[in-house]
Amino acid sequence: MSDYSLNIRNEEHSKGNLSSQNILIEYGDYECPYSRLGYRYVQKFLKEEADLKFIFRHFPIKKKHPHAEMCAEAALCAGDQGKFWEMHDLMFADNQNLSRERLEEFAQELDLDRRKFHVDLDSHSFLSWVQQDFRSGVKNRVNDTPTFFMNETKYEGKLAFKELLAFITNHKLS
Repeated sequence: MSDYSLNIRNEEHSKGNLSSQNILIEYGDYECPYSRLGYRYVQKFLKEEADLKFIFRHFPIKKKHPHAEMCAEAALCAGDQGKFWEMHDLMFADNQNLSRERLEEFAQELDLDRRKFHVDLDSHSFLSWVQQDFRSGVKNRVNDTPTFFMNETKYEGKLAFKELLAFITNHKLS
């Protein structure tokens, strides 16, 4: 039995094999260079592992990354228009300058309703979702990003592709 309670919500954005019982959860921060590396690994895992569902949770570390919370909200604003993963991918592809202006450029590139995006971002329409993800991370002893859980088992190793892949493989359900 796991010491963690990850309580997957229906509204969470997921990708991969959506019907899979093998669930990889990442707590990440869009401005974190290590989360960017974790993002790259997850992209490879999803290509290699047919029986894997992936969920990304927001864990903005505001003291280190001043735009992280706004970025998490921006991803959810885009998600409200059906483009969560596209915004997620753009932010991780270029996470060196995630200013408000850059997020607006991404919204334009994704052909979002920019007025709605702007209003949702300014009114913090999805801040409670970001905070819920963050509280979930704190409850599950997430201290830094990225932090991975495979079927409610926390990965404690170093951020290395082979080690993380072995962890995922070893914790898959039959």
